[in-house]
Amino acid sequence: MNKNQRIRSNITNYDVLRAVNLEIKSSEERIIRRIYTTAILSVATITFVLILIITSQTPTTRDYAADAMKRSFEMERAIKMIDDAAGTHYLEQSKAEQ
Repeated sequence: MNKNQRIRSNITNYDVLRAVNLEIKSSEERIIRRIYTTAILSVATITFVLILIITSQTPTTRDYAADAMKRSFEMERAIKMIDDAAGTHYLEQSKAEQ
């Protein structure tokens, strides 16, 4: 209750009702503030976790890409060696057609 109110010796039902309404409004304000705080912190936490996951996965993705490129170059070299050994020259023919 608000301490700025005048103290009376006889309290009426109206005084009690007014005090209860003021208490309910103040508790509603506190609850709304806590809900907003919780929502903001939840969004911030989710954002932080997503950034952490993306940051931690970047080197792995880079390694996968480097490995794929390495295998692609090795495969192209192997095909070129087989093509040269067989004398078919399919790679040169396909490049000429493009």
